[in-house]
Amino acid sequence: MLIVYALLLLGILIFVHELGHFIIAKILGVKVLKFSLGFGPKILGKTFGETEYRIAAIPLGGYVKMLGENPGEELAESEKHRAFNYQSVWKRFAIVFFGPLFNISFATIIFFFIFMKGVPVPSPEIGKIVADSPASSAGLVTGDRVITINGTDVRDWNDIETAIRESSGKTLLFTVQRDKDHLRVSVTPSLDEDKNIFGEKTEVWTIGASPLLYARIGDVMSGTPADEAGLMKGDIVMEIEGTPLHTWQDMTEIIHNNPNQPLSFTIQRNGELIDLVITPEKKTVQYGGLEEKTVGLIGIKPVGHNVIKRYPLFEALSLGVKRTYELTAFTLLTIVKLFQRVLPADTIGGPILIVQMAGQQASKGALDFFFFMAIISINLGVLNLLPIPILDGGHLLFLGIEAVRRKPLSEQVMVFAQKIGLALILTLLVFVFYNDIVRLITGKMFP
Repeated sequence: MLIVYALLLLGILIFVHELGHFIIAKILGVKVLKFSLGFGPKILGKTFGETEYRIAAIPLGGYVKMLGENPGEELAESEKHRAFNYQSVWKRFAIVFFGPLFNISFATIIFFFIFMKGVPVPSPEIGKIVADSPASSAGLVTGDRVITINGTDVRDWNDIETAIRESSGKTLLFTVQRDKDHLRVSVTPSLDEDKNIFGEKTEVWTIGASPLLYARIGDVMSGTPADEAGLMKGDIVMEIEGTPLHTWQDMTEIIHNNPNQPLSFTIQRNGELIDLVITPEKKTVQYGGLEEKTVGLIGIKPVGHNVIKRYPLFEALSLGVKRTYELTAFTLLTIVKLFQRVLPADTIGGPILIVQMAGQQASKGALDFFFFMAIISINLGVLNLLPIPILDGGHLLFLGIEAVRRKPLSEQVMVFAQKIGLALILTLLVFVFYNDIVRLITGKMFP
């Protein structure tokens, strides 16, 4: 099924990309000869009107073949007005640009429907509290449910984070529900130093509390220590080595700190207490592609303690545009950080990683699968805009030079540049395949 999900994901995104080229070419009067999903030998194909629509054997891309696209192509005088290379610079620019633009816009559409349908957001309940933090000093305890902050209703954990972020260190008045009582608690956020995904130091306002996540097993991965020991979905981990657990973080802290050490678990299953011994497997985990840490893992996932938050039409559209903008900017920044060697090159993934992650996200449900599709669609759009010959960005670069020079580059220069671009892309493909294979062999993983 992994291959099926990956083909579905890539097929849709390739179709969207080529559809951008195709639609604008048609609108601008350029004759389209072929619309192909995939490269290489044709598997299926049918001609409608003047265009052949086909599915080819190699599903790692696609293309729209237009009349007069190749340099030196002989054309009848009557057809030159419909040939790609005889169009003005701005028309050719639009045809090339709309492929990546469709991918990025498609992500916005996906996010729009996701926000309309509803997204799981952590409930506004206090989970793990850091010792000597503002939350601890104020008297908040695990399990408190935040009702209001400064008189404003709190619907989910995002509302709490927003209030803390916008406080600028001013004291916040929390109304919390504890058991059957409603209490008022004054909390003064503190400025704390953190690191972003690139390892750069940032300052954030915090109260030292995380959303509540119980030590209840949501999923057990096959062939892992948890699976072999008999841990099951729905089990509640009550104790590890006699230490009572209140949150998922309490449990993972013990597991992470004890690789290759047998641990005694007391779990609750259908009202009964069961004792198990599980030995966490030693694994190297990468955080944000920067920091590597050796931890113990047993192969479990939590049950989300979430509320479903649905957004009205225009707010969902606004959030879809905002999320697309944020991820597009983040993708560009990631590329810059790779060139600056802030991010190590071995964090780059390729087709094998996409296949794995497509299957993983699909197994979690349609929401996760389509969210992943939106992310890959943005990546595909941004990467295609890089100024590398044979990519759309390379063609846009050549068109920009042509607009400045008022004449195209020579055929010899174009062919040479295409060869360099092809060599770069093939080198990159070999490298990402190598990274994927090393990741499979070594078991190195992302948390």
